[in-house]
Amino acid sequence: MSDNRGWIGTLAVGLVAMVLVDPVAAAPGRQVQTDYQGAALNGWLTEVESPRATVLMLHGTLAHANMEIMAGFAEVMAESGIESLRVTLSLGESDREGMYDCASTHRHTQGSATGELEAWMDWLADHGRQDIVVLGHSRGTNQVARYVVRHAPGRAAGMVLVAPSVYRPQLVSADYQETTGDPLQPLLEKARALVAAGQGDTLMSDVHMLYCPDAKASAEAFLSYYDADPDYDTLALALAGATPALVVVGTEDPLSAGVEDALAAGDPENRISLLVVEGADHFFRDLYAYDVVDGIIAWLDRVDPE
Repeated sequence: MSDNRGWIGTLAVGLVAMVLVDPVAAAPGRQVQTDYQGAALNGWLTEVESPRATVLMLHGTLAHANMEIMAGFAEVMAESGIESLRVTLSLGESDREGMYDCASTHRHTQGSATGELEAWMDWLADHGRQDIVVLGHSRGTNQVARYVVRHAPGRAAGMVLVAPSVYRPQLVSADYQETTGDPLQPLLEKARALVAAGQGDTLMSDVHMLYCPDAKASAEAFLSYYDADPDYDTLALALAGATPALVVVGTEDPLSAGVEDALAAGDPENRISLLVVEGADHFFRDLYAYDVVDGIIAWLDRVDPE
């Protein structure tokens, strides 16, 4: 996969591979729930005695809290004295577990994670947790950055962005057509017109939605994932905020191609910490999870020494 592929399509291709090869891991910790706008949200809390930190973890596109990378991080963090709460976005479905079904109607939006992250931050606060670090993987890095920087500045003690991508809005349309065979612009114009007319709930049928072909999606949902939006620039968001941030990339992850160069160009004062894991791909399996957690601990020692 070449480095100049568009961000949206590259992410979709990578996530198709994830569905095929990434099994549901054993679920460490205990299941917990909270309510948000009438929906039951699922999370898994992995507790340790006298934790070094509490980490709220968010998965990637259409995924869930017990995918291999999330459960693996939780186990390794617990071994290192860090407790974690990994959560599953509802994506409009109450009590959701497992991968999102492509046959479902897509009414969720990129920004809908914000309120759910806030609900989980409230849950953690209600259960006596303070100084919470928020971690996102893949698309979850953007949703975490939007929450921390745009919605709740100062609330999180830090954010960890695992396997983010460089946003290249100029390539989105070309990449959508390459991936699907259909031009994106007419679909965007239709979605924009519906949203502008107050009909954002109107369904668009037989559209390619994320990695789901021939899907049904509301105009608002489709627009939220495919229209040009400066807040899709995860690295710029992280730089715009004052919250300490750690960016983690694997050298064998094509979806994170260009992140090192983008940080070098946009962060000359090294405000954002960077961890490059040699040999790791997008999912940091097996011993690579230990490299990530060791890097998180070292970063915590720098930004919040005990």
